Amino acid sequence: MTKQEFLNELKEALIGEVTPEAMMDSYRYYNSYIDEYVRKGKSEEEVIETLGKPALIARSIIAAQTGERVADVEFTEDGRERKIWRKERANTYSSGQEQSFRYKEFHFDPGAWYAKIIYALIIILLVVLVFCILKGVIWVFITFGIPILILLGIIYLIMYFTGNR
Repeated sequence: MTKQEFLNELKEALIGEVTPEAMMDSYRYYNSYIDEYVRKGKSEEEVIETLGKPALIARSIIAAQTGERVADVEFTEDGRERKIWRKERANTYSSGQEQSFRYKEFHFDPGAWYAKIIYALIIILLVVLVFCILKGVIWVFITFGIPILILLGIIYLIMYFTGNR
């Protein structure tokens, strides 16, 4: 594989997966990396072989951009890939048994549709709570307050007409 083929495959794997800036940064980095080792006396093919597959490199770059966890890849003696999942997955899988595990962290977006539903539910719950509290206060006033006021009024009238002011 030539340097240009490697860089094109890397670029194709990154298009639409990371920001254009991250894609170009990666493209420039691997371009200069290959050039540096060619200047040191290695052939393009040797440098590209030590780098590995562009799709695997792209996967690592995408994972770094999105924050998802990926597997570490080791190669067995017969040349097959073996994935070792970090902390969450200690099992290994050969390339024939490849499984995809995605661990995504949830971030609350205040402007998203689900946030608006949550806000509406909170407002409805607050209105219901205020209504229940007011209803309870009115019930207590009607049940106890009015009879007490009537009793106090009767006592006042008795005292007024008997002259015990």
